[in-house]
Amino acid sequence: MKKMTDKGIQEFSPLQRIEVLQKSLLDAGVDVALLCYSKSLYYYSGTTQPSFLIVTPEDFDLLVLKGMEHVAYESWLPGKKISEAKSGFKDITGVLKRLEVTGGALGMEMDVTPAVFYLRMAGAFPQFKIIDVSKIILEQRKIKDAWELKCMREACRIVHAGHERILEILREGMTEIELSAEIEDAHRRAGHEGLYFHRQFDFFMGRGVLASGEDLSRIAGKVQSITGMGLSPAVPLGASRRTIKRGDMIVVDIPTLYKGYHSDQSRTYVIGKAPVACLDLYQGMKEISDRTIQHLRPGVSCADLYETALSVARETGMEPFYMRLAGNPEILPFIGHGIGLEVNELPLLSRNNRDVIREGVVTTLEIEMWKSEREVVKLEDTIAVHADGAEILTLSPRDLCEV
Repeated sequence: MKKMTDKGIQEFSPLQRIEVLQKSLLDAGVDVALLCYSKSLYYYSGTTQPSFLIVTPEDFDLLVLKGMEHVAYESWLPGKKISEAKSGFKDITGVLKRLEVTGGALGMEMDVTPAVFYLRMAGAFPQFKIIDVSKIILEQRKIKDAWELKCMREACRIVHAGHERILEILREGMTEIELSAEIEDAHRRAGHEGLYFHRQFDFFMGRGVLASGEDLSRIAGKVQSITGMGLSPAVPLGASRRTIKRGDMIVVDIPTLYKGYHSDQSRTYVIGKAPVACLDLYQGMKEISDRTIQHLRPGVSCADLYETALSVARETGMEPFYMRLAGNPEILPFIGHGIGLEVNELPLLSRNNRDVIREGVVTTLEIEMWKSEREVVKLEDTIAVHADGAEILTLSPRDLCEV
């Protein structure tokens, strides 16, 4: 395997991250951006302590509301660019004055900004027109540098520890929640930070998806994927108290997080020998995945990649089962998503997305097949895109796992 630097991966440069943002703000006609979402603070400053990162096309300042003693050793920004708020929210005015910004377009991440905060900003700074800069930031975050990729490799190592634990303890008579707890424990012991982040309003789940038997066909309305039943309608996703039986298909899709960066992996298991129909279904799915990954490289559009997977499904006779949740006649409109500081990032590998894959993107490819209520399989990997093609970062074997 080539070294990471041989593959054209950018070296980690925290100040360059801000410089790239500043150029994007200038190109978009944004006079100042005000960032307070924890993922953005971490990406640009190295801390998630309560702060405002205030960025103009020429300058920036990190205004720390609380936890200054932590920011002092967490942040990679120069000390002269970090200030401590004395009056909380009101200190934003002082920073804007120091940065010589008196009005114009003020950028905020509108998809994750609470309405009450937006209204407060609009009332406090009527001289500004508030605009959305979420897309600017997410576009920048699509391309991972060497440090980010290193963290994601570690997250993949951690998720593999959960796979190894499944092989040790999976047995007939376990409940889904018992199996999930064993996996989660293995992840935590291996270094998982215990959470994952999903950029979606009011999204909630346990530690991730685990479903077996008929639960594989019981899909909650929150996401377009296998969801599991959960323990109650309060959180109707994830492992349930269903008892796992011999011959059940079991899908495990529990993400992990290392130093803020995610791995996303799905594997399918069965206790004992898998039914021939499920083996055939799985092999068809794996061929679709393998051939799509071969096509995943810089310059290919997301829509083209989607069509590649669909054409392989048709060629192999798998289209009747391909990407259909619980027998839904409609094929799912996507086959994967970017991943990094959040589980779901740009780019979306979707039917109508003409965005072109670039070198440095890390994405998932998630293929699932449905033949009947209990004949359901899924395969998902985290994949880095280099100049010479795709590299599968996830470590667990990609065959159907018979335990």
